Amino acid sequence: MVHEDSAHLQIQHYSAWTQMKQAISGAASGFVTRTFTQPLDVLKIRFQLQVEPVATRGINPSKYTSLAQACRLIYREEGLLAFWKGHNAGQILTMTYAIMQFWSYEQIDLRLRQYPYMSTRTNLTHFVAGGSAGCLGAFASMPFDVIRTRVVGQDHNQRHSSMFRLLPIIAQEEGVQGLFRGLGTTLLQIGPLIGFNFMFYHYITDLVTQMSGDDRQKLSIATSLLTGAASGVLSKVILYPLDFIKKRLQLQGFVNARRSFGRNQTCNGIIDCVKKTLQEEHISGFYKGMYPTLMKSGLTTACYFSIYDAFKEMLKVDEDKTLAD
Repeated sequence: MVHEDSAHLQIQHYSAWTQMKQAISGAASGFVTRTFTQPLDVLKIRFQLQVEPVATRGINPSKYTSLAQACRLIYREEGLLAFWKGHNAGQILTMTYAIMQFWSYEQIDLRLRQYPYMSTRTNLTHFVAGGSAGCLGAFASMPFDVIRTRVVGQDHNQRHSSMFRLLPIIAQEEGVQGLFRGLGTTLLQIGPLIGFNFMFYHYITDLVTQMSGDDRQKLSIATSLLTGAASGVLSKVILYPLDFIKKRLQLQGFVNARRSFGRNQTCNGIIDCVKKTLQEEHISGFYKGMYPTLMKSGLTTACYFSIYDAFKEMLKVDEDKTLAD
């Protein structure tokens, strides 16, 4: 039930110019972050899509057995540029996502803070605003996520090596729904994940400012990187299995381009994927690729927040607000 005072609120919003600078800061954050973290993303996806248990011996030894071995094998078979496979789609994905996420977060957070109930519950406000913004960003960028996953996950000798070749093929053979494979799992994962990211980031940053006595705007880049990394790792550990399932679902209908990677899992939906993974790979299967993921998540979140805050400061994104009509 809405607080009785909220009916008389004069809702504020950021000016158009301030919103534009928020979007620019988000785009810059996404671009820089993706460039540095793409190799870790490639490693994560390769491990997630590997059905065989991670082992060097046995009847069906896995292709990738450790981070070091995977790096050596990918470099030997595909060359250095393989670590940036899917980078074009990944870059568009990240920039689209970052723009939508940070821009919508600022608008939702401002709106929520004007309601008495939410204004006194800052952690909840950051969680709800972050989760909602994450879902909007994920929906807008989902087609690029599907394409990026397939570019990274296909055999190295496949001709469909770029997003520009894959996009029309997926649309023609699988329809529009093919570009949104795994959307349900993505939204289930991304909502709480980004909600936790923003909540932990602001909570840890507030703790640091209280302990140091410094103003939030005066915190160093190093401090922002550390608080961002901590929030990213904590959030990812909680929700990693959902990311694993999403990646498996995105490869359905694409098995012919992945024959050199070993056996491919075929499943119909989230529940079927969970059942087959439990049956064939046990609980540990849901955490395949977690170590590169935690490295990437910590680095990504650290870069996202610190670069976004730095660009906001550089562009002098102020709190220019106007009353809504």
